[in-house]
Amino acid sequence: MRIKVIANPSAGQPEPVLSVLNDAFGPAAIDWDVVVTHGKGDGYEATRRAVDEGYDLIAAYGGDGTVTEVASALALGGPPMAILPGGTGNALAEDLGIPRTLAEAAALIAGGMYDIRRVDMGRVGDGYFILRLTMGFEASVVETATRELKDRFGWLAYAFAGLQALADPARTCYLIEVDGVAVEAEGLACVVANSASMGVIDVKIADGVDLSDGLLDVIVVDLPDLSALLGSAADVAVGEPPRGLTRWRGERIRIETRPQQPVLADGEDAGKTPVEASVVPSAIGILVPKGAQASSK
Repeated sequence: MRIKVIANPSAGQPEPVLSVLNDAFGPAAIDWDVVVTHGKGDGYEATRRAVDEGYDLIAAYGGDGTVTEVASALALGGPPMAILPGGTGNALAEDLGIPRTLAEAAALIAGGMYDIRRVDMGRVGDGYFILRLTMGFEASVVETATRELKDRFGWLAYAFAGLQALADPARTCYLIEVDGVAVEAEGLACVVANSASMGVIDVKIADGVDLSDGLLDVIVVDLPDLSALLGSAADVAVGEPPRGLTRWRGERIRIETRPQQPVLADGEDAGKTPVEASVVPSAIGILVPKGAQASSK
């Protein structure tokens, strides 16, 4: 097997990446090499080159941004993808049951005890997303969680940023079309979700969001203060549906807001509302532990 590893050295916490990969891949006689990214778009371009060079597997080491770039390149065609968690959140790895450490994820590849799961992606404009589009409160949280906060506190950076954003919550009117059917809702945020995980262990935006169902979930969040946020978190902790959520599902989504809001696609700028998104069913194959494909649905 020939593996190309696309590695983002600025993601997450420092660790001896090459040493860990060599310890896993060397004894398994895997032919592998690494491309190090230096800026936005490098992961996408390196992946397309690796596809042209005929690699059997493309592995993304980094956070969700790196994973999205590699996945977006593979949505145009190519071999399966492996995720080597190395970022702050690692939401997609969490959703798919992929081991949480680099050493464990590399050992999964080397040991061969995996399946290839076909997963959907979302299309927005000329780009793709694999986690979600965000507008409103969650977009503010992502923007507030600075690199310095992430380096110091890991995923807790998002919790701190959330508390800061809740200090002055702004409600928005969301005008939504789901497969041509118009609905309207008010709230603090709107999310078009392909993946449920928030990148924190066992914390999901909603139950039943399936990466392989050929649908996108549209969720409007209406949590007016910290007390409501804590109540919704408590619901999730005991297995109850979180309060303050209104939800629809469909293949084609259009969202307009009053007032206009910025849109993030997997944490990256995707313009402003109005925004249109559509699902791309079974867009890519991702390596997951044997049995995880069924249990993660």
